[in-house]
This record gives sequence, structure tokens and C-alpha cells, in this order.
Amino acid sequence: MADEDATERATVFGSIAEDYARLRPAPCAGAVDWLVPAGARRVLDLAAGAGTLTGMLAARVPEVVAVEPDPRMRSVLAARNPGLTVLDGTAEAIPLPDGGLDAVVVASAWHWFDPVRAVPEVARVLRPGGRLSVVWNGLDDSVPWVDSWRTGLRAARAEREHFPRGERLSEELTAPGSPFAPPEHDVFTCTHPATPADAAALLGTYSRLLLLPEEERRALVAQAEQALHDRPDLLSPDGTVPLPFRSLCWRATRTGPAVPAA
Repeated sequence: MADEDATERATVFGSIAEDYARLRPAPCAGAVDWLVPAGARRVLDLAAGAGTLTGMLAARVPEVVAVEPDPRMRSVLAARNPGLTVLDGTAEAIPLPDGGLDAVVVASAWHWFDPVRAVPEVARVLRPGGRLSVVWNGLDDSVPWVDSWRTGLRAARAEREHFPRGERLSEELTAPGSPFAPPEHDVFTCTHPATPADAAALLGTYSRLLLLPEEERRALVAQAEQALHDRPDLLSPDGTVPLPFRSLCWRATRTGPAVPAA
């Protein structure tokens, strides 16, 4: 039952692909700079979703390939990034040849993967010395008003889950026989302006809210929006709220021998 619940949560985002693309901000620019190796020529955006990160990679790297299993997300991704190669695939079965990538970047998705299969598969498509880069990006709950705003809402408190997710990633990449060096870790912060309506709607793009009955989800989003209107001190002169985000990043170099395709 737990696996079924995880599968449902992992695939529910396609039902709001357009809203996901519009509302979910990409990781902080400094985080992307840190994740992408200097001089990288070919990079994979794995589990690319609606292309939230893809465009930032394309601005930094000559060739970006995006792999995404959900056709609804792939459609939005391709429309947002015309000319890029967009493929159907998963972390456990990447539709690319061995050793052709300088980096594989995963944004807010590694926790949906099967690490036993994903770790060697990512290593397979990386060149020796290539890099696996993983980032979880979310609202910064360490900012008091953000924590207060979300208290009482059944919104995904993803920021508080990111650190243990990163710890699990570190364990997975340092297991005996791992083809990766121990990962490095860093944190980046930034703000993204949003209207109160869009800020509240952003909460509605997390899986916990998406799986609620529609009426309950709409009520919680409306509650979140009203809470922001009740805090005029948070509003900028243009009526937007500077939403604080934190990008928690890990990167690991592929050091092991070539990993043959299964």
C-alpha cells in the first residue's frame, strides 16, 4: 500500500502540468551554477517535469537533454523549450547510450526513484569524472512568517523533508561498491515574487494537497491566500509577496568503473 501511495503521489503532478510550470520556480541561480560542472557540454535534466529547471540548464550548457516519464509533463516541457531533445524515460531506464554525459541533474525528484536501480543507471550514462547533481527546492520554512503561514494548512512541508532526503541520498551514493565519490553539499537562498493568489496556488501544486478532495484543496488554497492578504506588511508596492526559497544541493563525481547497461 505504501508503494501504491508513493506511485500515486509521484504521478499526480501531470494533472496540473500547466499550473506546475507556471507556479513552481526553478532553483536559485547560484544553486544551478554550483550544480553544473564548469565546461560541461552535454547535460541531462532527469525527471524534468514541466521544464522548471531545463531552461536554466540550456542557458549554461550547449546541449541539454530532458527525460520525463509523464506525457502530460513532457508536452508542457517541450512547448517551453522548443528545439531541445525531450525523451520518454525514467531514472531506472534512461534512454541514452553509455558514458555520453558530463552531468545528470535532478530537481526535486530523487526521492521518487528506486536508488538501487537509479544509481548504477545514472553512472552508466555519465562519462568518467562526470557529475550527478541533485537539488531540492522549496519554500524556506526557516523564515518565521513562512512557517507561520503554513501552520495549520495541510500543505506539503517539503522544506523540512529535504535534509533527511539528502542524507538518504548521501547514504545511497556512499554504499559499498558505489560508482560515485562521497557527495558535497551546499545551500542557496533566493526570493521569487508572487501575487498572494499565485503564492497560495503554489501550495496547491504539492502532492499532499493534490490528493485531497477538490473542494477541500480549494478551501485550503483560499485560506492560504486570505492569510497573505491579512499581512499587508509582507506585500511589496506592486502587490506581490517576495517568497523566500531555499535550494538544498548535493553533487557527486562518478569515479567507479564503467557500468554496463542492464
